[in-house]
Amino acid sequence: MYLNAERARGLMADFGFDAIIASTPENVTYLAGTVGWSNKVYAYSVHMFAVFARDEGAAPALIVPGQEVTYVSAQQSWIKDLYTFGGKSALIQPPGSEAQTPEEETYLGLYNDDHKRGKNPGEALALALKNRGLAKARLALDQERVMPNVRAQIEAALPDAEIVDAADFFRLIRMVKTPDEIAALAAAAEVNEKSGIAASNAVAEGATEREVASVFAAEVGRMGGKWQWFHFCSGRRATGIFPPTDKKIAKGEMWKFDAGVVLNNYQGDTGWGGVLGEPTKAQLDLWKATEEGFEAAMSKVKAGVLGSTIHRTLLESTRAAGLPEHNGNFAGHAIGLEQREVPYVLAEPAPQGSPFLPDSSDFPLEAGTTICVENPCQIFGMGGTQIEKTVVVTETGYEPVYPQERKLWVV
Repeated sequence: MYLNAERARGLMADFGFDAIIASTPENVTYLAGTVGWSNKVYAYSVHMFAVFARDEGAAPALIVPGQEVTYVSAQQSWIKDLYTFGGKSALIQPPGSEAQTPEEETYLGLYNDDHKRGKNPGEALALALKNRGLAKARLALDQERVMPNVRAQIEAALPDAEIVDAADFFRLIRMVKTPDEIAALAAAAEVNEKSGIAASNAVAEGATEREVASVFAAEVGRMGGKWQWFHFCSGRRATGIFPPTDKKIAKGEMWKFDAGVVLNNYQGDTGWGGVLGEPTKAQLDLWKATEEGFEAAMSKVKAGVLGSTIHRTLLESTRAAGLPEHNGNFAGHAIGLEQREVPYVLAEPAPQGSPFLPDSSDFPLEAGTTICVENPCQIFGMGGTQIEKTVVVTETGYEPVYPQERKLWVV
């Protein structure tokens, strides 16, 4: 189970919430363990909710749009109290026909149980809450995927409830990962790592940046993931996160990439770089500074450290290792169901302005937080390189989510 139920209930008690309601695809996955399609494709018209109560005696609920009935049936969420809404899709049920699998049982249950079918998503959500005695409760609503018309439906159906916009409350809960979440992040990191290796193996004299990128995309797809970006650039272009073009990679040039993938709604983010041909002294020196700065920053990672400490160590150590003019405004970020979770960046303090998060972005990391630490180093006119790894913060240091060897990749 992805949900950190103990942490969720503890924080709900601290903030006085009786239940939390997920609406975004990420938070529905977090509570229910299912991965939808329609709530991503039809981002502003399809609504799906998951409900989790502070009272351990109240079972969780899942409110399923018609487009997701088959997917929820196939995935068999740990949440068994299911509601739906709207009209019924085409289905003929011959007399005497019965479900023969759990998938069919769930499918027919959602289709036929009119006592758990609302006229619209707001009414179905309200029905689930009323059935749990939460009609007058204080509710934490993940508001970021609730359209105004559906918000009005919810408020009309629950006139005595206190509904609080609380998307950041979910982010606070999700900051500390469960073992199942770490396993999901490891699977996404594996897809990213192996696809990055395949792309690196495709670097050759005369190959275009787009050709290398196509190898990455194909490998991600083969492993069941979806690529979100693949910033690949070479030569003078390797001084930022430029998109790949039809530029041909030439001998002696540096190349680098930053890549993001998603697998079952969990994110992967990584990057590295190399040289086509024997590296020059200047290229080796640039790599040495990148690596030493990165390793120094990693030596600071453990529970209780501030993100600003990691950032300052990375900058100072990279400069001391031979790149005195190196600059950069952050040293990485947290990662999970979103590419940037809390803390959004490991950097100098900034106000957060949320009632659920610390006042400053620079707060001590908790054990169980997953972070990406990265050190891109680039010199205009020459090129650049990068190191990025994903780790889980522990009380005494960190553990990698997946093996990630970083070297100057020489082709």
